[in-house]
Amino acid sequence: MPPRKTNRTSQKKNYRTSTWKTKTTRSSASYYPCNSPKYSPARFECQWRMGSYRNVWSQFNGAGMKTTFSPTLANRWIKYVNNGVRVYKFNNNDFSKHFGTEWAGGTPTAARQYLRKKYGPGVKDVTRGKGNCWLVATTKNMTGRPFANYLWK
Repeated sequence: MPPRKTNRTSQKKNYRTSTWKTKTTRSSASYYPCNSPKYSPARFECQWRMGSYRNVWSQFNGAGMKTTFSPTLANRWIKYVNNGVRVYKFNNNDFSKHFGTEWAGGTPTAARQYLRKKYGPGVKDVTRGKGNCWLVATTKNMTGRPFANYLWK
């Protein structure tokens, strides 16, 4: 069981002035309000991790539907998220809007090469998933336009 938080008072007599002083001590634990700005990094970390897991999970869930996402590919993308890589999901229209219309029928390998040229080595992997959507795995420090204002749902 965790230790209970208690307030103890101790009384000491000051012999010079012959008055009693009361000293209140608290345990080392502190309490913060729930909306404290100190929680912002932790909240954002939880948001993108849950959003990344949800993006990968959406590729192979469903009742008896066929998917091109193999179990080995699913495990590889889960390892990305476990290692701190963010997984963004774009539908085909959004992907074409942000990265160019030539990707409506392009291959994931060519899209990955293009994104690595444009954004640098922060782009780890690109694949096409269920429902004609695109998954893009990037490191945490991607500050480009579609990644910086992405809404983690």
